[in-house]
Parts: sequence; C-alpha cells; structure tokens
Amino acid sequence: MITLNRVRGRRCVSAVLVAAAALALVTGCAGDPPAGHEERLDKAAGVASFKITCTQDMWDRTKPGRDLQADSHEDAKPRRLGGDQGERALVEITLTGAQLVDYLKTLEEDVSGGFFADASTEQLSRRMYDAIAPVVDRIERGKPPTEVPAAVVDDAAVPAAPDPSATTSPS
Repeated sequence: MITLNRVRGRRCVSAVLVAAAALALVTGCAGDPPAGHEERLDKAAGVASFKITCTQDMWDRTKPGRDLQADSHEDAKPRRLGGDQGERALVEITLTGAQLVDYLKTLEEDVSGGFFADASTEQLSRRMYDAIAPVVDRIERGKPPTEVPAAVVDDAAVPAAPDPSATTSPS
C-alpha cells in the first residue's frame, strides 16, 4: 500500500512539473513590457503612416517574424536615402499604423525576453524601441499630425558638442 501511494505521489509531482513546464513554454519567461507600451500600441494603431530612418542592417535584424504568421511590418520596403544620409547607409521605412503596431510588438518581445524573442538582437531592438517610443508618445489622439511622425536611429545625426577645452582661451 505504501508503495502504491509513493507511485501516485510521484505521478502527481510529475504531472505538476509537466504542467508548469507547459505553462512556461506557452507564456514564455518574459519580463514586463516597457512602461506605457499598451497605450503606445493604441496610439500607433491610429496613425496613417510613420517613418523610421536607420541603417539597412538595423532594420533587417530587428524586423524578422518569429512565428509562422508573418507580421505586416515585414512587407515594408526600405528606401535608400541620398546625400550624407545615404553615405552613412541610412534607409527610410514608411509603416502604416497597423505595421507599426506589429513592429512595436516584435521589438517589445525581444527587449522583454518573450517566448519568440531573439536574444541576439536585444540591444538593437531596445535601441529601436527607445527611438520610436517618444515619437509615438507625442501623438495626440484625434488630432491629425501636420507631418508624418518620424523616428531616427542615427546618433551621428546629432552633431557632437564642441570640446570645451578647445574654445577656452589661455589665461
């Protein structure tokens, strides 16, 4: 009788462990999404178009779909830029609101470590998300923008501040 209870106990423990493992697989081991993420998705859904300027490599590495169903943002075609921006290999991608929602979800998953996250792109996804988020946050519902909202991921676009020691005259 004691042996039978031990077997049942082990089966019960095994069943609980299998259920816990299955739950972990389904939900992933994701961290919390960035603050304001859901509101950001709502705002993004309402824009007609949104522009992102970044390198082709940055776009290619942060946009791939992780599941069997392709996300709509994968259809967006980068446009090579001319001039100084083109020399720095920058491209411009124009997304619809629906595409932007899909893209933000993909980026958030990589940043938060969701089930389909690609850990190799976490820093790239975080940088892209951090560039897009404040632009989306400035969107006001029910108030059409005067120009297409745009995020730029190119730290070289901002000129470096002059070296203070270079402008100081000797005393």
